[in-house]
Amino acid sequence: MQKRSSRFEMVFSLTFILVFILISAAFLSGVRVGANKVETKYENLAIVPSSSEFADSYQQQDLVTFYHTVFLPYREFKSEWVSLTDEISRTDDSNQVNKVLKQLRTLADEQYSAITKTTMYSSSPLLQEAQTDFLKSVRLFGNSADNYKMSSSLYNGEKLMNNLKQDQLYKNGVSYGLLAQKKYYISMIKWNINVDPSLKKEYDFTKDFSFDEWEGFPLIVKNAAVSTSLLTKSIYDAYDPQDMTARIDDMIQSGNADTMNLTSIGAIIKLLDRTDAVKENDFTKWNNKYYSQELLPQLPFFYDN
Repeated sequence: MQKRSSRFEMVFSLTFILVFILISAAFLSGVRVGANKVETKYENLAIVPSSSEFADSYQQQDLVTFYHTVFLPYREFKSEWVSLTDEISRTDDSNQVNKVLKQLRTLADEQYSAITKTTMYSSSPLLQEAQTDFLKSVRLFGNSADNYKMSSSLYNGEKLMNNLKQDQLYKNGVSYGLLAQKKYYISMIKWNINVDPSLKKEYDFTKDFSFDEWEGFPLIVKNAAVSTSLLTKSIYDAYDPQDMTARIDDMIQSGNADTMNLTSIGAIIKLLDRTDAVKENDFTKWNNKYYSQELLPQLPFFYDN
């Protein structure tokens, strides 16, 4: 009886040990499978490439998005602002002047709202700065128009505009607008460097370029140089930098610059500004003639005809 009991206890013990081993093996196997799944999950996360939106700075999509959401609303604002202020300078009707000043304020408020709808990517800091500067410009212009509504009955339109252009708010609006424009065009150079690393990375746009130096630049560099010159000279008009660039190139290529004894790019810009020779969309007139082989981002103002 005792022998049978001992045999039963032995079988029970062996069975228990075997079951324990099997359970332990299953548990360890489960842990290993789970660990492998976790490792695979994080391996997959590690090898997924970054979204192209954030992979590198100054991608074409950044420039295009900025164009549509920030630059274009400001461009429309600038064109309308220049047109309306020109209207003020040509009228002696104080009621009309007051009406246009109200339009300017409304225009500034509307375009400010439009420009704030999108925040630019942190991977393109110059574009972020440009957006902020454009917003400052619009707000300052709007405030300057407000300040002169009360005195619109005291001056004729020409006198009021002369005073307005000397107002510090107005001057700061011009400066911020031109600074933002410059940053956008410098961003295009950064895009170009990403596409073509052979492009020179640094340029001294503070110098007055000779014709030989100028003709060695691609269009995208010329535009950035012009945007810097417009800022330095506080030239605020409805046209874009590439419109001025096209007029400069045509002056040189046609021989008119030599005929007029102009010897530098700065001298041509000064003449074109003084004679009000540059107009909106002048670039399109000479695009095919001078720039058909240029490497440019897919921005509408480079391709619209």
